[in-house]
This record gives sequence, C-alpha cells and structure tokens, in this order.
Amino acid sequence: MGFWSYLVDRLAIVVGLVAGVLLSGLALLARGVDVRVFVEVACVVCACVLAGLLLDWLRRREFFCRLREALDALESKYLASELVGRPTTLEGRLMYDALARESKAMTDEVEAERLAQREYRDYVETWIHEVKTPIAAARLVAQNHPDAATAAMDRELVRIEGYAEQALYYARSTSVDRDFAIRSVSLDELVRGALKANARTLIDARISPELGDLDFEVRCDPKWLTFVLGQILVNAAKYRKPAGPDGGLEPARLRIGARRRQSEADARVTVLSVADEGVGIPSEDVDRVFDRGFTGQNGRRFAKSTGIGLYLVRSLCKKMGLRVTLASQVGRGTTVSIEFPDTGR
Repeated sequence: MGFWSYLVDRLAIVVGLVAGVLLSGLALLARGVDVRVFVEVACVVCACVLAGLLLDWLRRREFFCRLREALDALESKYLASELVGRPTTLEGRLMYDALARESKAMTDEVEAERLAQREYRDYVETWIHEVKTPIAAARLVAQNHPDAATAAMDRELVRIEGYAEQALYYARSTSVDRDFAIRSVSLDELVRGALKANARTLIDARISPELGDLDFEVRCDPKWLTFVLGQILVNAAKYRKPAGPDGGLEPARLRIGARRRQSEADARVTVLSVADEGVGIPSEDVDRVFDRGFTGQNGRRFAKSTGIGLYLVRSLCKKMGLRVTLASQVGRGTTVSIEFPDTGR
C-alpha cells in the first residue's frame, strides 16, 4: 500500500482539509489579518495534518506488509493470521478478526477432510487385506485341480491380486508416515524378488529376463520398490508385441541392469534400467505416461488400462527420493530408468 494510494483512499479528508483552510483564510482576510500570517498558519496546519496522515499510513502499512509476507511464505494461505500480530488500527483489527474466523473455519474443514480421508484409507487397506485371503484360497484350489479351466482361472486370479495390490499402494501413497522405511538394500536381491513375484505374468507373456550388473547397494524402501518394479514388469508383459498370424507369441527379452554415473548436479547416482522389446509408446504420449489416469494410444489399442500403474511408480519413487524417467520408440520397446542417490558402495 503506497502513500499516494492511501491519500487517494482518504480523498474526502484531504478535500475537507483544503476547503477548511481556504474558508478559514477568507474569514481571516475579511477581518483584516495579514496575508503572510494566514499563509504561515495554513502551512503549519497542513504540515501537522500531513504528518498525522503519514504516521497513520505507516501504522497501517506495517500490518499489510506483514500480512503479504505471510501469504507469500505460506502454502496454506488460510493460516496467514497465525503469523501476523493483531494490529493497532480499528479497521486493521476488524480485518484481522475476520481473517482469524475464516482461518479457524477453514482449519476445521481441512482437519475434518483429513480425518475422513484417513478413515477411508484405513477401510480400503483393511478390505484389501481381507480380500487377499479368498484370492489366495481360490488360487490354491485352482493349483490343486490342474486343467485348462483352472489354469485360466488362476491367471485371472493373479490379475485380481495385482489390482488389489495396486489399490493398496495407491491408498498408502497418500501417507508416508506408515509402513515406510528407507534403508540400504541390495539391488540384485530387489530385482530378483520382483521377478519371482511376477514370474507367472512374464512366463505367460513369453518374456525372458536378462540380468546385467546389479551388484550395487541402494537406499530405498524395499517393499515399495519391489512393488514399483512389479508395475514396470507387468507393463512390459501387458504391452509386449502382439501374437503373429499363427496366434503364437514370439519370445521376447527384458534387459535389466544398473550402472553408476554423474548426475546433472555433479553427484554420483546409481541408475537401474528395465528395457523391454514391446510395442513402444508414441512420442506424443511419452511426456504424459506418468500422469494419473492417462492411458494413451496403447491403453486403448492393446490392453485395458487404468492409467494408475506408472502414476504410482512416479509417486512412490518421488516419496523415496528417487527419480524415474522413461524413453520409448514405437516398435522397438520402452526403457524405464530409476535413479538412486549414491550410497558410496
């Protein structure tokens, strides 16, 4: 709030002052008062009024400057009243009280929404844990009575289990304070664990993993990263090249390896790469594949897609302090890379 803006806002007071001085001067001059005396008195009066206006402007400006700084510093703007003191001016106090009431109302609404989200997340997690039991039982029945029908049913149960796991991690991704622990782990063990957990999916898609150098220690949450790798492996199977004219799938490779390199910030990072030989992603879709709900051309042409898998990959990697990138070429395949901060080992 500039001083000129302040004066314009109090234009009525300024006009009244000028009119009062002029009328007083005319009255004094009519009674024979010297013009110089009138000018001196008028200057003193105007100087005193101007000084008063300046001091009043400074008092008000201090509050509004503190309020603006608080708004610029806060992500949750409704908490601004908590960072500024109650002003001394009347209109400032009225504004502060209104802000405080609005802040309390918004804080109550935000807390209620957080509580509702927490309760819903708890329900989803509990439901998913409960539904895993009948899924496991159904898979056991299918495996104990092997035939073509039960084999097909087992494959569908694997998909259901994968979707349930995806929903579980989606619910957990909104809160990092539960079931989340960063520690040093063997990258080789993590990759082999993810391959074992998704072996059935890769076998059905006739995809053979080829492991490169994985003898690295990285810092992450092992359970979360195993899930992330699982989503990448499932995508490699889902978007592999379609069957040929005879209806058979050609064997495909999945190359997994890691290396150390310098990052853009001139720090060493460990880069894990998973490269498939699938259909590839159109160039216009590559920049959006990590967006929530984005399915792209492949999601419509080759498989029913939810657009959640790669969104969770990026979201969980971000929460673990990892960087994930994707490069792809139509007809050649897709490479997903995950960067881990260097642990020095």
